[in-house]
Amino acid sequence: MTWCLIPKFVDQFKKEIIDGTINPDKLNEMTSKERHKFFTDKFGDENAKQINSLFESKLLLKNKQQGMITWANKLLVPKEIKRDIITRIQRMDKILNPAEEKMFLEELVSKKLGTDISFEEAQKITEMSANILELESKTNKTKSDIPLGRAKLDLTDYVNSLSGKKAPLLTNVAGIPRSLMASLDLSAPLNQGWGMLSRKQFYTSLGKMFKYAISKNDFRDLQAEIITDPQYSLAKKSGLRLTELGDKLELREEQFMSSLLDKVPGIAASQRAYTGFLNKLRFDVFKDLIKKAEVSGEDISIGSKSTEDIAKVVNNFTGGARVGKLEQATPALNAIFFSPRKITSTLQMINPLNYLDPKISKTAKLAATRNLIGSLSMSAGVIALYGLLSGNKQETNPTSSDFGKIKSGDTRLDISGGNATYANILSRLITQRMKSSTGITRPLGTDYGQTSGADLIAQFLRYKTSPNASLFIDIVSGANAIGEKKTIPQSIIDRFKPMFANSVVELLQSDTDGKFGFALTGLLGAGLNTYKTETDWGESTTKEMTQFKEKVGQVDFEKANKEFNNNYYDKLKILLKNPEYLAMSDEDKQGIIAALKNKIKKDIFNKYDFEIKKEYKSTIQQIADDKKKKKIERLITN
Repeated sequence: MTWCLIPKFVDQFKKEIIDGTINPDKLNEMTSKERHKFFTDKFGDENAKQINSLFESKLLLKNKQQGMITWANKLLVPKEIKRDIITRIQRMDKILNPAEEKMFLEELVSKKLGTDISFEEAQKITEMSANILELESKTNKTKSDIPLGRAKLDLTDYVNSLSGKKAPLLTNVAGIPRSLMASLDLSAPLNQGWGMLSRKQFYTSLGKMFKYAISKNDFRDLQAEIITDPQYSLAKKSGLRLTELGDKLELREEQFMSSLLDKVPGIAASQRAYTGFLNKLRFDVFKDLIKKAEVSGEDISIGSKSTEDIAKVVNNFTGGARVGKLEQATPALNAIFFSPRKITSTLQMINPLNYLDPKISKTAKLAATRNLIGSLSMSAGVIALYGLLSGNKQETNPTSSDFGKIKSGDTRLDISGGNATYANILSRLITQRMKSSTGITRPLGTDYGQTSGADLIAQFLRYKTSPNASLFIDIVSGANAIGEKKTIPQSIIDRFKPMFANSVVELLQSDTDGKFGFALTGLLGAGLNTYKTETDWGESTTKEMTQFKEKVGQVDFEKANKEFNNNYYDKLKILLKNPEYLAMSDEDKQGIIAALKNKIKKDIFNKYDFEIKKEYKSTIQQIADDKKKKKIERLITN
């Protein structure tokens, strides 16, 4: 039955509309209950119900519909569910009474979150969506808008907080050691960012990185700026890796695969710096390459192969490569390997098909070529310049573990983003030879005690394992990757030490020149290692060493062993700078090293009044003639 106001109320209604007593703007600000009371006081209860119903259906429903549609479009649900929700909203031609509205909103949110929520929470989502809609109407769509981006991030965070969905506890806990080891530094630039060294975007991102570490707001603004950029949808649809800091572990950088440490000050700063640097670098380079592809006439529409190829190149050269069919299993994959994406990225960087395949975007191939040549050239140039200025000869033989690194004393600084390791193992496997720290090149072999190709591969893989996996291997094998024997508690503690801080402590204890420069470069992600390959007399089963240990006791035995290693390395450093030694054949070098070790050992044994057999003399006699003996004597006594 059709309802209408009786004539006496019609005149009153018109009059009060004209004089402003009935103000639509003020009515809009009232709750439904307040409006009902307002109309009841003027027109009676029955008329009030009808007037208020008409007001809400004609003036309020459209805004609510649009707010709900905006919200529905932002829900991360399957397309068919989203379509169903939007269709239902659009078909609403009657105002929802409070009970119906509550049921509808709660049903919508429950469908998305899979959990029960209150009517107030559902209303807040609708209000936040309406706020986003209002901001979008005022936004210049040709550029980023940080307030709009913040509103979108707030909505996403709020919805995620209501969902109650957290990362699997076991996976989250398992990621703690890696997160701790990767913290207290700013390592993204020379770690994952190495492949972009020759691009200006690397340096603009580097400058901003410090702000992200210091300020949560600056990091939030970066994320807001990216998600409102006109190219954001294209970047995401193309597969560009843009990461977050939240409970979805697969969306985090793999160094920080745990959300349990997000509020720890030093660790939180490292996470923001790492994630912020890479996100800005990837997005800025992607946009730059998209412009170049457009100028060259390539198809850059959403879903095109060119944009996907460009995103892939950016990912590959920033340690963010996809891991194929295992993409959704990356949290589990990180339980085995320290950085599976980084490994995949390096393999993709050196994959010749990515440079030769005619089907790949020309812009993408050109960018990959420039990135690789540029980063290699800059790294090689820095190493050469350091060698020239310091006077320390740097390693140029790719079969040496020092190749691609700056070496000073016992410290090596890897400025290749960790990629020199791949060149090293490939060179050794191809040539079947390897150069030791003594400058001697030996063939790979299969005899007992000789390093074989299989040994190299096993060691390489062991270095790539996650903290948890490597702990298990260390316990089973009885030693860590470099042969150190440690107790289980010591091994566990090692998995909770920040790598950079631990490296700086070792650096300060070394004889390395320019420690500040080494530490600063290590802070930005260069591999910083200070080590000696020491001889452990405790592992010797010879009659001679057994008798010596029995004579001096365990304490002096360990003291003598340490003295041997210190003396040996002091003399070895001098020997490695001797042109005469460097010009010798590998066979003669081996003889010199053997004689040097025997002389130091003899001197120590004499110090403890331990009589030894004449191995020292016999070792020299086995080398060559009298002329060679004199040369050896001269070299090892300098």
